Amino acid sequence: MNDKDKRFKLYIPSNVKTRLEFFKGYGIHELILTIITVVALLPISIIVYNLNGNQFLVPVLIEFIGVAGMVIAVTKDKNNLCIINQLKYMIEFAGTQKKFKYKYYDKWRE
Repeated sequence: MNDKDKRFKLYIPSNVKTRLEFFKGYGIHELILTIITVVALLPISIIVYNLNGNQFLVPVLIEFIGVAGMVIAVTKDKNNLCIINQLKYMIEFAGTQKKFKYKYYDKWRE
């Protein structure tokens, strides 16, 4: 990106969508993250299915809760933040806090 592009950025109002969204705050990027979650939970569900005596209720619940949790965690709100980003910012903020010990000095009494 050169200087000309940096100087002439357009202001995009908050209600204008800049990407394809399936529903408010959930677009292609969030769908990809959800699909990755399904694929990651699939081996766990298969192992639980085999250990649980071929009963399918628990593996289905594992997949459903994982997908629902991921959809909730990555859906953006009106401020364009999701739960995962908010947690990331909270952890970064907690890491930047410092303790400053000070000694009270009363200039009028000394």
